[in-house]
Amino acid sequence: MKTSRILKKELATVGSLNDLISSLEELSAMRYRKTKNSVLNTREYLDEINFLYKQVKNNYKRVIESSGKDYKEVKFRQPTKGTVYVFLSANGGLFGDVIGRNFENYRNYVTRIPADEILVVGSVGQKLIEFSDLKDKISYKYFPLSDSSGDKENLDQILKYCLDFKTIVIFYTRFVEILNQKPTADSVTGDIVFEEAISSFDKNQPQFERDFLFEPDIEKVLGLFETQMINTLFEQKILESGLSKFTSRMVALDSASQKIKDNLTKIKIDYQRIKHIESNKKANVQISGVISTL
Repeated sequence: MKTSRILKKELATVGSLNDLISSLEELSAMRYRKTKNSVLNTREYLDEINFLYKQVKNNYKRVIESSGKDYKEVKFRQPTKGTVYVFLSANGGLFGDVIGRNFENYRNYVTRIPADEILVVGSVGQKLIEFSDLKDKISYKYFPLSDSSGDKENLDQILKYCLDFKTIVIFYTRFVEILNQKPTADSVTGDIVFEEAISSFDKNQPQFERDFLFEPDIEKVLGLFETQMINTLFEQKILESGLSKFTSRMVALDSASQKIKDNLTKIKIDYQRIKHIESNKKANVQISGVISTL
């Protein structure tokens, strides 16, 4: 049985841990609110831009095919490689299970539909790759990226490397609500990847077979997307991933805080009980001493 001295030390230790978790929870809540405003204010607009990009590119493909010419999927960039899958992970911990669930989607997708190369962003993702079967199946390249926003230097390096690929597919977790972060895969190069169920954020698959009239012409419209929108869409996916991660961290810390408080309450009860037992023993010893002198 633990003594009151041991329980007192446990109270101090668990109390300090509770203070630390509470502080981290506050910081995560602040980061969540800041990131949420940034992401949700532009999400609908950029989702529509991405959808329109796919529409234009698919229309362009049909125009070229109907003209009897060979279709060149990328006309305005000069990529030298095929397809890259980008796994957005994290550099730190305490993000709950979102990184693991995102990696499972990533691993399953790579296994079913291989890419020319896989790219891992964040040290946590690198460790997951190293301890998975993917390491021996396909080569991968690692890039660091801070979990905080503003890491422009590393982000520019990632973008520069990815732009050498014809098709760029981003794997990340998408914020739905506080308790729901959805592993998602989406292209930022106008390519349709919705044939896999995990790729769509809508239950109804969008229609990409509609024909449109383009002014001044489809090539100039597509050129606008190819030269100006890829970077913006890529950065939005990183912000989406950050929102999901910090939401998950906030929830995980809240759960940990509640468990610590429950444990703290239990220790306090045990401490008071042991103190009472020890006090009774001390009183019994004193009474026995008095009786023995009579």
